[in-house]
Amino acid sequence: MTNTVRWAITLLMGATLFRTQTVLFLPTVEMFGGSAPNGWLGPWLSDVTLGFILPVMLFLFWTQRGIRVWGVLVVYNAVGAFDYSQGLITQYVSPMPAEMASPATVYAGIGVFMVLQLIALWLLFRRDVVAHFKQ
Repeated sequence: MTNTVRWAITLLMGATLFRTQTVLFLPTVEMFGGSAPNGWLGPWLSDVTLGFILPVMLFLFWTQRGIRVWGVLVVYNAVGAFDYSQGLITQYVSPMPAEMASPATVYAGIGVFMVLQLIALWLLFRRDVVAHFKQ
């Protein structure tokens, strides 16, 4: 695996660290007295979880080898992309109130980060990356 690919995967995965900020949105869910639809609780909880796991995934990516580590990285990125898709669906089914964010902002933000996660996943399937972890 080249350093360019290594850094690309790192930056693509690292960009999703922003999902940890959703911990601040949890009190805004209706069931907690806020104005955000209850449908956002699941996507936001999974965002927080995936965001806090990210440093561990990057540590594994940089320091460990083995097909199991590669598999964990693939699963992490696949679940992350799926979580973003759930955010897009949640915005469609239970839109966030306009005072929190415009629909275009929500769709664009979630969509961009989902694409970044999918690109990282795609890069993990490159032959040189798989070979690196198989050693």
